[in-house]
Order: sequence, then structure tokens, then C-alpha cells
Amino acid sequence: MKILTDKDVDTCADILKSDGIIAFPTETVFGLGIRATSKENYDKLVEVKHRPNDKPFTLMCSSIKDFEDIVEINDLTRKIIEKFMPGPITLILKAKTSVPKFIDLGTGYVGVRIPDDNFVKTLIEKVGTPLLVPSANISSFPPAKSHQEVIRYFHDTLDAVVKGKCESNIPSAIFKIVNDDIIQIRPGEIKLTDIVEATK
Repeated sequence: MKILTDKDVDTCADILKSDGIIAFPTETVFGLGIRATSKENYDKLVEVKHRPNDKPFTLMCSSIKDFEDIVEINDLTRKIIEKFMPGPITLILKAKTSVPKFIDLGTGYVGVRIPDDNFVKTLIEKVGTPLLVPSANISSFPPAKSHQEVIRYFHDTLDAVVKGKCESNIPSAIFKIVNDDIIQIRPGEIKLTDIVEATK
């Protein structure tokens, strides 16, 4: 496993373009990233995390433009995105019918997020595709909050880890939008009351 810094963004992008897996800090916790381009890449994340293969991974994007071919965006969703993204929030939205099954696993929904981290956004832009990004941990264990914890979890099963500091150490809040209903899936820094107030 290579140990890199945020100055190595081009090296990180090259690893991802070659379908490697890297761990990197976000404004919440460390994430594992791989290109969201194939079922094989999805399977790699399932294997290294020892995670059940019936749970979709979040798509990490660099801008709302990345969402347009992936999910349906209604007026409510657009208000939430414009108010809270980039930021520590994941929205589970209705998937477009063209989305590959390995992205939504037949659920009809996809989690999407825009990180509030310049390194991560630059990395996604350089790779040129959204990334599948779960938290950096073995399934059922706490998310890694340092590159040392990443190494302890994964040893040499990753291609690289980027050193750095996570700002909050709290995973992103997750909300599912079903028509005009907002359902909290996981609490975080952004509260359901914040969402409701911002979308009145």
C-alpha cells in the first residue's frame, strides 16, 4: 500500500483510472474510493470491506452535473442540494432507469454526495467519473479516522492511502427522498430539522 499526501492527487487519479482502490480523508471520515464504472469494481469494495453484497455504495461526485444521468432531481431535492452540498450529507434519490444494476442493486435508489473537500473534488474531476465511496472500515467496525487506522484495517489490500485529517470524524447524515417526503436514515451534523427549515 502506497502512503501518499494531498499533493499526490495526480498519482491518486492514475491509480483510480487503473481501477485501483485508495483510501482518503474527507470532511467527515476516511473513505474508500474506486471508479463507479463496473460490477468488478463494486465487487472489489465488497471484498475488501467484507460487506454484504446487497447494500449499494454511495456515489461521490464533484458537482450536481454528475447527478444528472444518475438520479431524478425534483424541486425539493434541488433545494436541499443547493443549500447543503457540498457538505456532510448523502441523499438517497430515485435512480434513473439507465443506471446499471451494480449501482442501485435493483433498489431503484442511489446515494449521492458532493464532499466539501478540495482534494477529493479535484480527484474526482481528474478521474472524470463519480466514485463509489463507502467509509474506510471493515463492515461492522467504526470508520477509520486516520491513515494509520486505514492501514490497520486493510494492510496491503488497498493500492494507496492518502494521509490527512478528517474535520469532523462524524459520518455524513443520510436522508432518503421519496417524492416530497424526507426520511432520515442516519443522523449527522446536518439534522432533519435543518432540512425541513431550509425547504419550507
